[in-house]
Amino acid sequence: MVITATQIKIKSILGFIRFIPRIRNIKSQLSKVDGLLFVEFNGFRTLTGWESLEAMKAFRRNGHHLDAMKNVKHIGKSKSVTWETELKPNWNQVKEKLNEIQFNA
Repeated sequence: MVITATQIKIKSILGFIRFIPRIRNIKSQLSKVDGLLFVEFNGFRTLTGWESLEAMKAFRRNGHHLDAMKNVKHIGKSKSVTWETELKPNWNQVKEKLNEIQFNA
């Protein structure tokens, strides 16, 4: 299973206002995507499990998610990490993985 964890750091009230419709649209896109095993939200972090790396990349490169990635600088900073595992990680493991990397500028 392929796991992707993401985190966003919102820079301002305006960034938060821009974030809300984008996350709603992404949630809608997730409900229709092939290859998704699970999705969880924890504050400004997300955790997704995928059948394959190809399925994850197909989601990432399309629709509302692609739009959000192109415009993240207007919201704040983000970071993500992807890895393969047999078991679904818990949130402590996810936070450890995310803490190992820096936010994108």
